[in-house]
Amino acid sequence: MSQGIIIQGPTNYASYIVDSYWGIDNVVWSTWIDEPLSNIELIKSKGIEVIQVNKPTVTGYMNVNFQTLSTYAGINHLKNKGVTEGLKIRGDMKINNPKLLLEAIKGKKISFLSICKPNIRPLYYELVHQHTSFDFPGDLILYGSLDELEKCFNFQVEDNNPIPPEALIAYSYLTQSDIEFNFDYDHFINSGISFFAQECLDNNIEIDWLKRSNEEPFWKNILNHSADKTLYNY
Repeated sequence: MSQGIIIQGPTNYASYIVDSYWGIDNVVWSTWIDEPLSNIELIKSKGIEVIQVNKPTVTGYMNVNFQTLSTYAGINHLKNKGVTEGLKIRGDMKINNPKLLLEAIKGKKISFLSICKPNIRPLYYELVHQHTSFDFPGDLILYGSLDELEKCFNFQVEDNNPIPPEALIAYSYLTQSDIEFNFDYDHFINSGISFFAQECLDNNIEIDWLKRSNEEPFWKNILNHSADKTLYNY
């Protein structure tokens, strides 16, 4: 069993996060062909591999096609190297100790950071039915075997209908796994899907969403909204 990390998306926060991955094997940044060369060179100088792909012609609502395309490319890059498990994270998020996080969640089949309490914010995902429970953007960071992660990101949408990315990614995973599409917490657990916020708490691992650093702290927001019944703040 070997682990890797897929950093997905633009490189404009590279200088803030690349040092966090120093000494970790199988880290790849999957980004776009028009990213600044200075950022690409900085990333590579820290031992992080870079793959650059063409941007999709259809963005999808909230740029979901950008996220799935670059993540899928990163997953396949690691699979071709013989890596079996991976952490997917955005390029504008920083983990204070990614090496420790990998150790804490090793072996999980498919694991999101968190799922939030019902009725935090009404969002209507017009896929199979409507619901109001998945406020936390669980597509930002997740972990699992690369075969399972592939099911999350192996799609592109053909229009910009307002279906949030986390709904589409979860829908893709559930349908490709022949699991009923339902965001209920217990349904996720009973279907072999886990959440790793507790492991972060136990190991003092914090995750900062840099582009929202002036708003409510990302980590505090997760804990306050989480429906994970093992969390201290539930």
